[in-house]
Amino acid sequence: MLAIAVDSGCAPTVEMMKKYNPFFIGMKIIIDDKEFTDSVEFRDSKFYDIIKKAKDFKTAQPPLGMLLEFYNSVKEAGYDELVDIHFSSKLSGLYSTAIMAAEMVKGIKVHVVDTMQISITAGLVTRRIMEMLIDEKRPVEDVMKLVPAIRNNSFMQFNIPTMEYLVKNGRIGHATALAGKLLNIKPILTVDSEGFLSPSNKLRGMKKVFNQMADNIVEFFKTHPYKKRLYIIYGFKEYKSYMEKTLNLIQKKASDVGIEGLDDIMIGRIWPTVACHSGPSVFGVSCYGEETEI
Repeated sequence: MLAIAVDSGCAPTVEMMKKYNPFFIGMKIIIDDKEFTDSVEFRDSKFYDIIKKAKDFKTAQPPLGMLLEFYNSVKEAGYDELVDIHFSSKLSGLYSTAIMAAEMVKGIKVHVVDTMQISITAGLVTRRIMEMLIDEKRPVEDVMKLVPAIRNNSFMQFNIPTMEYLVKNGRIGHATALAGKLLNIKPILTVDSEGFLSPSNKLRGMKKVFNQMADNIVEFFKTHPYKKRLYIIYGFKEYKSYMEKTLNLIQKKASDVGIEGLDDIMIGRIWPTVACHSGPSVFGVSCYGEETEI
């Protein structure tokens, strides 16, 4: 019997969790020396209030022993095979730890998947994998061979309008943040083919950001017309309107060039696991589409 697991860095939606019922691995969230475990409940009830006043925040992956214990609990629940899906190995050591645990556990075959993506794009990759395994009932071995193609059919971009939290968690220096503020530079970031975060555009002013993000998505769908999907996300509440403006532009620009069927849209709030890396002052959009149906 087959089980599926996903970690919080893959940003599964509540609807995905209800439909496919995967096992869930929440990353540890440490805020001002207090430890929490990422979950839907933590995200929706406490996280954004706590982090607004926080001085320090970071994540910590589950240790090897905990993953071994988790794999054994899945086995004891009656499963003899597990597809364990994780966000980019270039941004976390969780994937490598899972590989070690998979080699050590007995009595259950574990397939560890590196989405080479993070957050909403990892969520779209995860959704397609679960869809193939459960809805389409494809053999596990066949789906594992298709993972590279699924990864290549996804694209993410996000914007961090203020660099305050990137300074707080040490990801950029004060001088860089000040220069960006003075020049009104608003970078659009993405995850490259190697699984690393990288800037795709550096623009001045949010209006240009909204338009460029929409243009990038539309260009992607021009060459990926099958199974088109969008997943949009925001952090603090004030960035929900930014997300909505971008979505409206995507829909309008797609309609203007004759792209139809763009109605599979997932909307969510950024998970604490990812917000501790990017900061909660963020919004983003990810898309999935296949050049030819796979």
